[in-house]
Amino acid sequence: MYLVDTNVISEARKGARPPGVRKFFQTTDAADLYLSVQTIGEIRRGLENIRHRGDLPKTRKLEKWLDLIVSDYADKILAFDEECAQIWGRLMSPHPNIR
Repeated sequence: MYLVDTNVISEARKGARPPGVRKFFQTTDAADLYLSVQTIGEIRRGLENIRHRGDLPKTRKLEKWLDLIVSDYADKILAFDEECAQIWGRLMSPHPNIR
């Protein structure tokens, strides 16, 4: 199981210019790929920023892509609940031995 981060799914949309991203998607079973609801929100936020700048052609293109992502990953979009928030908080806190 892989939780695909926003920047990775976004690079894949662009044709996966970084060879590592391209190779990852070519060698990983699609059934093992998951997204978080935060990724959907981050993509939506970026799309809305572009809309507010007035780039409607790009907005429409990204809107279609987001719809496709939500459809393709419909049963593999993971919720962020209280337990996840607790773990995230622990992971985001700097280790006392790291400066």
